[in-house]
Parts: sequence; C-alpha cells; structure tokens
Amino acid sequence: MASASEVPTSRIEQDLILVRRVSEGDGEALRSFVETHTRWALYKTREWCVEHCPHRAGGVFCGLTGLSLRLNGKIPQNRLEECDEGMDTYLWIFDQLKRKLKTYTGRNGCLLSTYVWTILNSREFYIDWLRWKYGRAF
Repeated sequence: MASASEVPTSRIEQDLILVRRVSEGDGEALRSFVETHTRWALYKTREWCVEHCPHRAGGVFCGLTGLSLRLNGKIPQNRLEECDEGMDTYLWIFDQLKRKLKTYTGRNGCLLSTYVWTILNSREFYIDWLRWKYGRAF
C-alpha cells in the first residue's frame, strides 16, 4: 500500500479539476463522478435499506436490484411493483456527496476516492440519512 507521500500529485490534481467542474455544474463531470462511485453508493444504499425496508416480506421488486442488474448488462425480469425507496436513498447519497465535494482539497495526499469512501462510511452520514428518511433526531 502506498503512503500519502507516494500518491501521484497528478491524480490529486485530476481529482481537484473534476471537483471544480462538478461544482460549476458540468454535467459530463458529474456523470463521470457518479459512474466512478455508483457501486459504492449502491453498496451503502443496500446496507442501510435492508435494515429499514418496509417490504421485507417481499411482494415488491427492489429498484436497487434493477439498477444493479442494469450495471451488469442484464435486463431485470420481474412483474412485481417496483419499490423506489432504495433509489430515493441512492439519489440522496449522490446529492449529499455533490454538496460535500466543495470541501475536498486533496490535503495530505488524500485522493477523492478516499474522501468519498470516508464520507460514505461515517456515522454522521448515516445519521444524516436517518434524519432525512424519518424526519426526526436520532
């Protein structure tokens, strides 16, 4: 594993350029950011939603499953009603990440991917999601 001092400066510079472009409203930059981090966002969304799913007994098709299948080049085959709660969380995650990107500086050799992973796995981010989902303090 490389130390922070071994991280290529050019990679951090690329990350900073991407962050600036996303902050300026560049749709292509945002698309690139989402494509790069979508599997992590799906992972976190599934982790949270499994615990809070109102349809644990089945009877509906999870929208996250459909998205995961599409990412793997497959077409979802279902005839059940599709639940959007997971997709709402997935979109919320990217909305929050987009807002938090403005504070990324690359300080101490921190890559954007490390920054995003740290946010996704922070307790504070999970609590923010609970507050968004349920509308009350936890």
